[in-house]
Amino acid sequence: MRSGVAKRNYLTTHYHSIEAGMADQTPIHEPTTFFRDAGIASFYAFDATGCRTPSSGARWAWTSYSLTDTRGRKAIGESELPFFVKESLLSGSDRYYIEYEDGWLFGEMPDMQHEHYGDGRQPGYFRFSFNGDRFVSGRKHPLQSVDDIRQALDQDLFKPASPAQLFERIVRRYLERLKLQLSDLSEKLDSIEDHIVGDAWEGQSERLAPIRRQIVASHRYLAITANLLRQLEHTHRKEFPEELADIVENLSQRAGALHQEGEQLQVRARLLQEELMAKLAHRSNELLYVLSVMTAVLLPSTVISGFFGMNTTGIPFADEHHGFWAVVIFALTISAVVLLIVRRIGRSGR
Repeated sequence: MRSGVAKRNYLTTHYHSIEAGMADQTPIHEPTTFFRDAGIASFYAFDATGCRTPSSGARWAWTSYSLTDTRGRKAIGESELPFFVKESLLSGSDRYYIEYEDGWLFGEMPDMQHEHYGDGRQPGYFRFSFNGDRFVSGRKHPLQSVDDIRQALDQDLFKPASPAQLFERIVRRYLERLKLQLSDLSEKLDSIEDHIVGDAWEGQSERLAPIRRQIVASHRYLAITANLLRQLEHTHRKEFPEELADIVENLSQRAGALHQEGEQLQVRARLLQEELMAKLAHRSNELLYVLSVMTAVLLPSTVISGFFGMNTTGIPFADEHHGFWAVVIFALTISAVVLLIVRRIGRSGR
């Protein structure tokens, strides 16, 4: 059993051999307790064909750190990564951006928090940096898309031949999950629309409100992703290697298409909300019309009954045997006349 000091020295030696590059064909080891002790959440080494390999033939490697682990932050700070890469990975604030400098693409992209460790609808922050032979990433919370790709690697379902292909697959997986969300929200809007058209719209406003919130959230992060990729493509396209240029262009187009789909869903949800409000307003107007008619019809009877209910002398029909019925018939006649007038006014106003 190694001592604690020997263990740290072993870890430091192998970690620096990985971060220094693959040109010397230093043996790459599978994830072990030594890497976990350095705050490394996961580690993968690949050969030129994208197959995982623990051998000395590793072409490039992916190291993922837990940024809430002080050992991971220390390992990044002591690594031979460029200063601007370390500054990006260790930044104390979260903000979405992508930059390209000296052959390194780095920044912070949106991703969903892992559904088993948080709210899967809440956004997370995926910090990454890569060049031709290294991919270094970090996260403060488990991220869904990153974990999906990690599981695909564990099952040999995905074989990235380069760090750029790994970046493409992670971003594409994030966009696929957003597309699934949009498809689910679209089906819910279809259901609400069917109820509204079928005049069974009662209770649909309560269903529509949370759906609109989800659409707004999804559209917001699609807009962030699309803008980041579009700006990256326009600013640095001429500096990119051919493979990376094609990847960024494809991702930008995909994110832009999904962004437009999100906008269309927002418009649909807004129109359904307006239609529901119109139906509610129509229902309220009908109720107010009935209430107004009842008020107008009952007003004469109320006035007449008030006059004849006074405790004073000289009230007409007070001494008549059929005085009560005479007043009732008179009040009903006046109410009927008022009702006819109100209905005629209502028909002429429509």
